[in-house]
Amino acid sequence: MHRHRHRHQIVAVAVALAAAVLAGCTSTGITEPPVASEGAVETPGAAGGGAADAAPDAELDAFRAAIAGHAPTDPDALVAAVESAGFPRSAIERTREVDSLGAPVTFLQIAVRTDAGCIVGEVGAGEPRAVRAAALGGGRCLVGEIVTVD
Repeated sequence: MHRHRHRHQIVAVAVALAAAVLAGCTSTGITEPPVASEGAVETPGAAGGGAADAAPDAELDAFRAAIAGHAPTDPDALVAAVESAGFPRSAIERTREVDSLGAPVTFLQIAVRTDAGCIVGEVGAGEPRAVRAAALGGGRCLVGEIVTVD
């Protein structure tokens, strides 16, 4: 009998602990704005809105204009557009257009190494996005398996 009561107490404590943990996971209705990766600074685009007093960034604006209207299904056209915007081909890197199982990706990231770090963009569903970010340790802009454009 004593063992049975002890088991009920352990179960009660486990349920209370689980309830406390899950209570911290509930939504409060407050949403935080998306935050770019560490070292990244997003500046407002034409469709993105943002602070009215943001300093103009011609290089970032040119990159945004280059990636606009492109899809992850045609990465060669995306690279050509970024190159046509004045970015050196040797500074461009992108993610693969297929995933590890061979299926087409929903989003494709493309980046350019600049003197100030990196400009990283993403095309896919919705409006394209672009941010300035610090270069990674090895001088690359993107993490994971990338396609370098030479």
